[in-house]
Amino acid sequence: MRGRLLAVAAILVLAVPGLLLAKGIDLYSMFPNLTLGSDPNGLDNVYVSCAGITATTLTMQVHVVTDNADPNDAIQGIDVRLALTADQPGVTLDTTVATVFGGSSAVATWDNSTKAVGVVGNDPTVFPMDLTLGAVEQGNNDPGGPLGPGDYVFATLKFNVSSPTNISASGTTINSQSTTLVTTLANGYTVQVTGETCGPIVPTLTEWGLILFGVILFGSMVWYLRRRPVTAAA
Repeated sequence: MRGRLLAVAAILVLAVPGLLLAKGIDLYSMFPNLTLGSDPNGLDNVYVSCAGITATTLTMQVHVVTDNADPNDAIQGIDVRLALTADQPGVTLDTTVATVFGGSSAVATWDNSTKAVGVVGNDPTVFPMDLTLGAVEQGNNDPGGPLGPGDYVFATLKFNVSSPTNISASGTTINSQSTTLVTTLANGYTVQVTGETCGPIVPTLTEWGLILFGVILFGSMVWYLRRRPVTAAA
């Protein structure tokens, strides 16, 4: 009996991490001939930028940059792994495919059945958060196509916030997998992710602003002293 319990416990230990993993795309099932290699030109990368802040939302964008000019090296699969943190409670990430991959996304016209947004733990309100963003162009009946050289908006991350919040996004490894791009010839390679922190803008004075402030302050003091009545000595 004890042996069976130990066996069940071992199975659970192995299975639970898999259950908690974000539901992302499986590049190996999408590309049966996938082989991990190197970037054809060595300059492809992913970076995050701040895209807007309101009283109730904060928006970030994930960009994919490639310089692969050869059509055989065009990007046909994208799998991005991010770690997100927020310095205030009450934050919720919109994980709908329409929001993440809609609008200005370069993969907006790719088939939605090959796009995935996954959160480890499946709770978009819990931070720190591990996030997977995946999309594959399978060349079906959709009007999309592989990505040639350029700087593309891949995904939009919209956070609903309840108070002014700083949110950070950086590259990470989830289930031993890092951010990966796949070409039309099923050549997969990992790329560097440059993160970003977005939040409320705190007004600050520049060097010239400080000089101007000092001049105004000095002028005000001179004006005050000149207008101050002088009391004659008794």
